[in-house]
Amino acid sequence: HRAMSCVASGPFGAFPDCDGLGASVFLNIVYGCGLLLAAQLISDGSELLLEVLSPGLVGGLLLPILGAVPDAAVIVASGLGASGTAQAQAQVAVGMGTLAGSTVMLLTVAWGGSLWVGRCDLDAFTGKAVQRSMSHPGFVRGLAKTGVTVDNDTTLNAKIMMGSCLVFLVPQIAALCGDDGDGAVDATGAGVAFAALLAYCAFQVMHPELQRRKMAAARVRRANLFGAHLAHHIGASVGGILVDGEINAVALDVLFDQFDSDGNGQIETHELKAALVAMSVTMKDYNVTDNDVKTWLAAFDRDGDGLISRAEFCGGMTHWVLEQTSGGLEQHRPGRLSRDGAGGYDRVDDRISTAREGTEPLLRYDGAPASPGAPRFPFRDHGAGSDCDETSDDETSDDDAGNETDNETPPTRGQIVRQSVTRLAAGMVLIALFADPMVGAVSSLSSALGLRSPFFASFVITPFASNASELVSSLYFASKKRKKNISLTYSQIYGAVTMNNTMCLGLFLVVMRARGLRWTFTSETITIVVATFAVGFVGARRKTLKTSLLLPVMCIYPAALGLVAFLDGVLGLQ
Repeated sequence: HRAMSCVASGPFGAFPDCDGLGASVFLNIVYGCGLLLAAQLISDGSELLLEVLSPGLVGGLLLPILGAVPDAAVIVASGLGASGTAQAQAQVAVGMGTLAGSTVMLLTVAWGGSLWVGRCDLDAFTGKAVQRSMSHPGFVRGLAKTGVTVDNDTTLNAKIMMGSCLVFLVPQIAALCGDDGDGAVDATGAGVAFAALLAYCAFQVMHPELQRRKMAAARVRRANLFGAHLAHHIGASVGGILVDGEINAVALDVLFDQFDSDGNGQIETHELKAALVAMSVTMKDYNVTDNDVKTWLAAFDRDGDGLISRAEFCGGMTHWVLEQTSGGLEQHRPGRLSRDGAGGYDRVDDRISTAREGTEPLLRYDGAPASPGAPRFPFRDHGAGSDCDETSDDETSDDDAGNETDNETPPTRGQIVRQSVTRLAAGMVLIALFADPMVGAVSSLSSALGLRSPFFASFVITPFASNASELVSSLYFASKKRKKNISLTYSQIYGAVTMNNTMCLGLFLVVMRARGLRWTFTSETITIVVATFAVGFVGARRKTLKTSLLLPVMCIYPAALGLVAFLDGVLGLQ
């Protein structure tokens, strides 16, 4: 056995590249984790931008490009990081493997996984998915009776995705005609790819529906966290929002009274905004916008009458508080409440303590205004007939929010921008550090395994590091089992593949042109196009996707590897 050898590689020559199997596996794990962390930081930074950007120019241009950066970095490093033309021709297969593997993984693992976790019962009459309904949990029984339903914009995104993969025809047709090393062809192909990228970004700017959905989800998470904190802060003054694991009805009644300034039992739009602004002013780090008011109203107004009743408010707030608590939010339980003989709550004036900073002006229960000219928020006692006391889980509002676990009040716009820039910068630094070493580690692993090309190793390994954030995000949104979440999930997947077919392919062709490399990727191109059209055709023609599609779509992943091996190894199609 030949002794293992290692060389220094990557930025500053600080990253080892070893040719032994064990060492190669270890380095792939280490560098893959570095790329995974970088991709997550970029994803988090992009998501933070969604909270402060408006859909359109910045959202349509910046966010799609940021999502494709991890794959793009590996593709560029695969060609530019090699020392000579021969080594670059061999290593660039890692870039093509990353490109093909990312596309196929998104169209199979992410697509099929989202179908599985997001599946709901199909209505027997309309054939559409019934949101949040699942009465056929069994695998076999549920194949034909469950599925998901998307909107028209999602099918349009599938069509755009299929159209974008036609860019591959530029270098491929030239290669079939014998011009596989023509730099002019590579430049033309790159130009077409970037033109398609600009067209797609222009579409995002002119029709920013996908960005609107993402921003709406971000606003709901923001309002969710803010609302849960308010409930806990005010609840702390009346015995805690949670008592022995159960929602304190009196605390929610008190919170409702802070919003219902005229005491008519309904929260109107102007009352909602006034209360939110009053709370945010004293908190000093939450700027209430009209979108926040709309988000709160949409989350609580179950009957759509433009008003929030006590039952609607308490049901929605119960859902928010329990979700935040399940995510790790600290529970405040300073005391307990007792009931009077009639089954109602005793008055708790003697138990009221100073609430946390930011809610004191709203916790004056003696009827005195917090300051001259300030509105009065009198404390009203509620007995057994309280709507909050009778709120059931069925009355809780459905939201798109994730489980935030921060115990601090929500950040200001400036803080959000700083956090976003910090995470984006950190992600970019990590990508600059780990992209080139990852290419070398994948090539070494391929050699150690005796594979003919590093394409196969990079096809499997790299995409799960560079696209992990998209995969997790897709599965999370799909798990909400709602049409708008499912539509967002599949639109994200189709959009990511479109970016692979335009931006990433364009950069790949630029590398080919810069290093004078030959296009020897006919089998890979056929595989990408076949997989894209197979899944895209289904997504473009069907708004309702049955769970029975899961197995055929998932089988595309191993079939893609087998197809490349057959076309390349058996037919010699390069």
